[in-house]
Amino acid sequence: MRTKRVTLYAAVAAVFLVAGCGQMQTNADREAAHKRWAESRAEMMVKLAEGCYKRGDFGRAREHIDEIAQAGTPYAPLYVLAARLAAEMKELDKARDYAEMATSIDPDSAEARYVLGTIRQTLGDETKALEAFAKAVELSPGVPRYALAEAEMLVATDQAPAAARCLADLAEQTPGRADVHAALGDVLTFLGRYEEAAGSYRIALRLDPEAQGPKERLAAALFHSGACGDAEPILAELAASEPDFAVGWVRQMRADCLLALGRTDEARALYRVQAGSASGQARPLVALAKCDIFQNRLPSARTLLESALTASPQDAEANALMGYILVAQGRPGEAVSHLRLALKDPACTGRDTVEWLLARAEGRSAPLPPSAPSSAARTQRTEHSTGPYVVARPLDPS
Repeated sequence: MRTKRVTLYAAVAAVFLVAGCGQMQTNADREAAHKRWAESRAEMMVKLAEGCYKRGDFGRAREHIDEIAQAGTPYAPLYVLAARLAAEMKELDKARDYAEMATSIDPDSAEARYVLGTIRQTLGDETKALEAFAKAVELSPGVPRYALAEAEMLVATDQAPAAARCLADLAEQTPGRADVHAALGDVLTFLGRYEEAAGSYRIALRLDPEAQGPKERLAAALFHSGACGDAEPILAELAASEPDFAVGWVRQMRADCLLALGRTDEARALYRVQAGSASGQARPLVALAKCDIFQNRLPSARTLLESALTASPQDAEANALMGYILVAQGRPGEAVSHLRLALKDPACTGRDTVEWLLARAEGRSAPLPPSAPSSAARTQRTEHSTGPYVVARPLDPS
């Protein structure tokens, strides 16, 4: 009898245990179903919010976002969009919090890292912005906007060589992206690697022939690399296509190219227009003086330089050129003060030549610097420089 009771109790217990397990499974299923529904609803609301966001209806977008956020649904794209929206509305601290929430929900979300980086960049935290962008690139290598953002921050944190390597790798991974090649050209230009920069800009233009920015920067890179013969036609095209360039940097650079190419009269005509539109400024007068020096019209060049120095007494180039003329005219004592003043400027171009001229003016013996070209070679030199040796006839070193 006792055995039967034990068996009965065991059977009853088993029934209850099975029922309990069934209830637990039912609860788990319900919880999973609820989670799926919450995520589906969050995804739907995020899509609605994104539509409002793209239309600029930020108020309605925020309503959709707040509705899901208040439910506490751990859906990373929701907080990514919330961060973008808060940033648009200048609520940067809230935007950062949303972005950090997104990265905590989904640590492998490259987009969340990228958005967090943009917000930190706006807040001025360049180091943390770089960390976020670098993580986005690590999570999704080959995505141009992540790598472009990382490169920008590398330059901002004085790591331009690393930015160049980053963009060079990206250019290999995405050879058809004009913006990547253009960005690489920008960093190479920043590093002073003008010939390489010109190559990158050429690729960008082949991929997007209508792009104006890379064309302008290609002309500048060619100019600074010394390829004035290649730069001048591009600058002429830019000046013809954009009226605003007529009195701007394009005209100045084109005139400098023409002068370096020995086309002095054409350069002078452009400099004169610039001088007329910039009355009282020293730079156009110095440029006209260069033309006169190039053609050995020293008295006229001196008159122009006197006017330039009246407008800008500390101008290094004007003082260097005036010193050159005074030495050439046999007035070394007057040249000394001008040459010394030119050398006080740390950015004085052609410093070796100016120092040599000063030595001559002071009666000291000094070898002709290697940077000074011979008289026969002066019209062939195309390296961009504001130093007097580019346009001046070197003095007899004897």
